[in-house]
Parts: sequence; C-alpha cells; structure tokens
Amino acid sequence: MKKSTHDIRVPELLAPAGSAEGFRAVIAAGADAVYIGGSRFSARAYADNPEEDDLVRLIDYAHLRGVRVYLTVNTLLKDSEMEELYGYMLPLYRAGVDAVLVQDFGVLRFLRRHFPDLPLHASTQMTVTGPESAAWLRDFGVTRIVPARELSLPELLRMKSESGLEVETFIHGALCCSYSGQCLYSSMIGGRSGNRGRCAQPCRLLYLLDCDDFDGSTSIVERKDARHYLSPKDLNGIDLLQELAVAGIDSLKIEGRMKKPEYAAGVVSIYRKYLDRIREGLPASVEPGDRQALYDLYNRSGFTDGYYHRRNGPGMMACVKHELTAAEAETRQRLYGVMRERYIDRERTVPVSVSARVFAGEEIEAVYEASGIGARVSGPPASEARNRALDEKSIGDRLSKTGGTGFTAESADVMTDGKSFVPVKDLNNLRRDGIAALSEAILSRSRRSGEVPPDGSPRGAGAGRGTGAGVSPAGGSSEEKAGMSPPEVAASVSDEAQLCAVLRSPAVSRVYLEASMLCAAGDPAAEAVRLGERTRRAGKSVSIAFPYIDRGESSTRKLKEAAEELIRGGFSSFLVRSPETCAWFVRRGMAGHLTADAGLYTFNSEAQAFLRESGVLSDTAPFELNRKELFRRDNSLSEIVVYGYIPLMVTVQCLSKNTDRCRRKNDRFVLTDRMGMKFPVKCDCVFCYNIVRNSLPLMLLGELDSIRRMGFPGIRLMFTDEDAGETAAVLRTAEEALRGNPPAGGDRWTKGHFLRGVE
Repeated sequence: MKKSTHDIRVPELLAPAGSAEGFRAVIAAGADAVYIGGSRFSARAYADNPEEDDLVRLIDYAHLRGVRVYLTVNTLLKDSEMEELYGYMLPLYRAGVDAVLVQDFGVLRFLRRHFPDLPLHASTQMTVTGPESAAWLRDFGVTRIVPARELSLPELLRMKSESGLEVETFIHGALCCSYSGQCLYSSMIGGRSGNRGRCAQPCRLLYLLDCDDFDGSTSIVERKDARHYLSPKDLNGIDLLQELAVAGIDSLKIEGRMKKPEYAAGVVSIYRKYLDRIREGLPASVEPGDRQALYDLYNRSGFTDGYYHRRNGPGMMACVKHELTAAEAETRQRLYGVMRERYIDRERTVPVSVSARVFAGEEIEAVYEASGIGARVSGPPASEARNRALDEKSIGDRLSKTGGTGFTAESADVMTDGKSFVPVKDLNNLRRDGIAALSEAILSRSRRSGEVPPDGSPRGAGAGRGTGAGVSPAGGSSEEKAGMSPPEVAASVSDEAQLCAVLRSPAVSRVYLEASMLCAAGDPAAEAVRLGERTRRAGKSVSIAFPYIDRGESSTRKLKEAAEELIRGGFSSFLVRSPETCAWFVRRGMAGHLTADAGLYTFNSEAQAFLRESGVLSDTAPFELNRKELFRRDNSLSEIVVYGYIPLMVTVQCLSKNTDRCRRKNDRFVLTDRMGMKFPVKCDCVFCYNIVRNSLPLMLLGELDSIRRMGFPGIRLMFTDEDAGETAAVLRTAEEALRGNPPAGGDRWTKGHFLRGVE
C-alpha cells in the first residue's frame, strides 16, 4: 500500500560541526542532530575540534534545544590510545551524548563493554555493504548503520529490512572516490592516514592516464590531458528527499566538518525547509533560488545525486577543476554573509512559558515550562505595597527577561492580588532560579550516572585481550617464541601463470586463489575445485581469497554457498576482506575457517579480540603499523604481507567506463601523478570495482629476522599483475631470504610503513 503524505516519517536531518561555532550555527539553521569530534580519535583530525570540557558544554547546549549529539570516534586506534579512551569517554557519556560513531572493531568492543547502554553507530568507514554485516554488528550492540556511500536505495532498504537497524545515509557534500575505510592512498604516499583522520586527499589532484612521457620534471598543470580522474563531484540530494522519506531512511547526513560554518548552516537551512514541507504534506519541489544557493555555497564542478539510482559513471566525476570567477567568489562571500547574520550571529533559543503567583504574605512562586517540562521555584514572601503595587505586566516583564540564557519567554501568566510588592532583586533571583531549574530538568533526561560496569577498570586496553601485548596464548613473549620454526609461506595468485610459478616453488606451502580468477570462468565453485586439486597435487594447501567488496554479486554468492563443500573437498581456509563476507561465514558458524585480511583492521588487541570472539581463525597485520608497533602486537595468530603491490584504493568508479565505455575486459591503466609516480589500476569486471595499487611493491623479505621475532607464524606474497617471469623472480628472492640471504635494497621496492608508521 502506498503511503499517504501524512503517513511519512520525516528523516532526521544530521548536520556536521567542525567547531563550536559551527555546532551552534547548524542548530540555529534547523538540524535535528549534530555529529562532531573531540580533540582525539576523530576522522577529521584537522577540524577545529573542541576539547572535552567544551564538548560537554556543547552537549548541554544541544540538549536544551532538543537536538541530539553524535560523537565521532571513527578512527583506528593503537593500543596506547585505547588506554586513554575510557577517560576521554566518561564525561561525555555522563553528559548524555546520544550516540558514538565508530570505525574500529576494537573501539566497538571496548565501548560496548564499558558503556553498555550507549548507542553505537557503525561509521561509513566500516565499509558495511549488506544485511549480513549489519546484523553481525547489531549483535555487538550497534543500533544504526552508516553504510558505504556507494549503495543503491534498494540495497539500503534490504539492509534495513533484514537487520532491523536504523540506516543513515549521506545526502549532501563531498564524496570519496574510494569505498570509505578501504583507502590507503594518502597514507602510503605521504604518511597521512585517512583511517586516522588525516587524509591529504590525493584523489583531488590532477593525473595523467597511461602517460609514458612525463617524469615529474615539469608541472602537470601544463598538460592539457591532465584530469581529476579520482575526484567525484559533490553530492546533492535535495531532489531525493521525498523518495528517501517515503522509503523509510532514518537519517540524512550532510558532509562538511572541514568546511566553514556558513556553508554548513546554509545547506542545513535549505534541507530543513523542504523536509518541513514534506512533514506538512506540501510539495517538495525545489525553488530555483534554493537550488542556486546550494550551488553558490559550494560545488565541485557541479553536483551529482549520488549512487541511489546508479552504479557509477562519468557524470559523477569532476574531471576538470572549476576555478571561481571573481563574480562567483563575490556571490559566495555575500551568501556567506547572509548565513552568518542569520545563523552564526544569532542563536537558536528555546521558547518558554512563565506563570507566576504573587500575593502579599505568601512566598512568590513561578513555573517555567518548555518542551513539555516544567520547573517550579519559590522566593521570599511578597509584602504589601506602601505606595504603588506591582501589576501583572510589570511582574511578567521582569520574569520574562531571559536574554543570554538560551530561552525566550513567549508568554507570561501572572496572578496577583493587586496590593503586593516584591523587590526587583527577588524577582531577578526567582527568574534565575527558574531558568536554572528548568535547564536542569531538561538536561537530567539525557544525563547518565556514569558508573563503571562491574567487569571493567577504567583502562581496558588489555581487558578482554587475554594474553597482553606481544604474548602468545601459550605464554611467553613473541621474541621468546621466535625461531622455534620458520614461518609458513603463503602466496595469493590472480591468474594461472602466477599459479604455475607458485606451484613450482618449494618455499610456498599455502596458495590463495583470488576469487576473480575463479569467477571469471563462469562457475566459480567448479573452477575452485579444478585449481584446488591441482594445487594439492603439488603438495600445497589451498584457500580462496574473497573480493575486497561484497555487495551480494551472484559470483560471490555462489562461492560462499559452495564453501562447506569446498572445505570437505580439501580447502583449508578463506581469506575475507569485506565485513559482509566475514559476517556471512560468522553467522553460519564457519568463522573457524577464516583469515581476516589487512583491510579488516586489527590495529589494537581489542579489535583482535572482537574477531576472535566471532570465531575468526586468524588475521593479517594492517599495512599501517610500523616495526615497533608490530613487535608489541600479539601476532601468534596472524599473517603479514611481505611482498606485493598494496591496494591504495578500491573504487566503484571505473576508469574504462568514465573515459570511454564499459567493455567488461578487466582493463588495466596507469595513473601518473604530479611527481611522475605511476600507479597501476585494474578494472575488476567480475565484482565491478577498480583497484588502484601502489607505484612500488612492498618488500619486507629483508626483514625476516624481525618478523620471526615478532612471532608471526605465516608470511604472504601477494601477486597481482606480475607475469610468470616476474612471479618466479620474486619467489626466488623469497627462497633466498628464507635461507638467510636477504635481497639487496633498491628503489624498485618500498617498505611501506614498516619503518615509518602513521601518526
């Protein structure tokens, strides 16, 4: 049955705040809720984030006005930072923060244990792409999902229906080119990690495509063929409001914590206008002036309405940079001035009604009421007037002077006997007491006691970890365990030429078959059986490496559904890279066959414990941890990648389609940046995404002594675009390194973050 206009529940309008000024501005503009980070643990580390004491005051400010506050703790945390998380969270929890957005599995586990009644929202950085991962996170206390931005509206509705969770989606602002949480681009080329809130946005720069004649010695800007191949236009969903409201989306999120308060307030005010129209049953068609205002506030070569009704396409990309003309800049500044006057220089106040009783010989009384809550206060008795008695208006005027309190008195109802006198000081005190009592009554609804749950101490970095840093389950440090046996060598292969080379190597004992090479054959399960038998005949165990993104494609589904049969047929394990794939196995009791890849981040021991509690057999060391941090880590059930072209970005946008047409040919490209660095790109047409890989391969075979002492039982060689000869050469290097002959250094390789790490 089609919903009538009056049956529609209007979604929450969720606004960004990168500063205290911006926080108050978006509330004045009409936000239902605000998301903001503190001075730590936020995915916008370079915003003007308030300190914790200021955050508490802002939470009170919002709650007085009936606005919810969501705290962003949506970065990956190291163990040393986990020790600080409890103390950081406790005052905000007590202040009544309405929810916390998280990316890190460890943060999720920690907050669930120490603050069990605190609503938790899964950030888009978690890369949730389907109902399985949503339901998995629901079982760990998540109440709302912010899915990957690339999902279509039918995918979002299926997730909501099957998981029962609230769904929050982006409606306006910047779009990442990569699936959020699966981007190491900024991290690897400059050390500023998007997973740590420090993205330098290299995707917004100019690139050359398949260019062999540029060495970085001249400016890339001079090249007419340079384009912004990785830079999507900004999202503008103003025309989708009615559709999303009817569909039942719970929250519409505006991006912009790094933008100016004037921008955020202006965008919020326009979206507020049309959501209110929907609530009132009025047409939501957008007026030309409002459409132009959104354009003038900020745009990136125009707008796109996002992924709700499309997979990808060149119309979504800002392939040329639009420089503001003088007239456009003047228009923007003028519009910003209007926004400042309306929403920054004026605050949103709470309407309050006042009633009072003033009778000679009786205590004066007043009731202040707002938002359905009342507070009664009293003062000294009134006396009989010697000269002129106070009338209703003079008493009401005095009790209604609420300027600077956040309240605005809209009415005053005074009863008096016409012969009473009260000193001005007593009326002022009565008013102050009334406003304070009303504020406390409103805020007490959201404040919490903040007692520590009985299972935990305020620290928690080691709580639930069981074994502590660098300690294997059997006891003893990683270094003490080292040397007992050489690490098992695994290799992931992407085609049969690589497989042939790997099967001839005596060093490799485990082979991961990439799902793309299995699914390209049409019957992935049958192809897995064929290649699996071949691999086992060579004396090696065989596993399957599932895709980086799982959106329920038929080929991925066929592989998952054949998993039990494949296990019975000799497949030892599955390498999972997407929360959706991982959750599918976990929820069917098959997690004991899983190795979580590096993109299912285990930055801290809490995150490792999260996967262990889900039954996951082992994990892969994240690429962004350095040598010192890896030594402190419990690696007893982990692999580490020691060779391969690290995936910098997984994007649903397709270079083949965006520059020509979709050919379904698994095309390969090379993007060249302004420094002359060349980044290989592969169109994976089986799963319909592109993978941008690092310009140089990771090579840690020269660090095997350290890796042994770190306690890793397994190392992995990751083959992607190498031909048979290149694959064989790397395998010979690995064999020599295992014999104690590490490869010589050189500019052909990188050690990634092994030596430097990220902030």
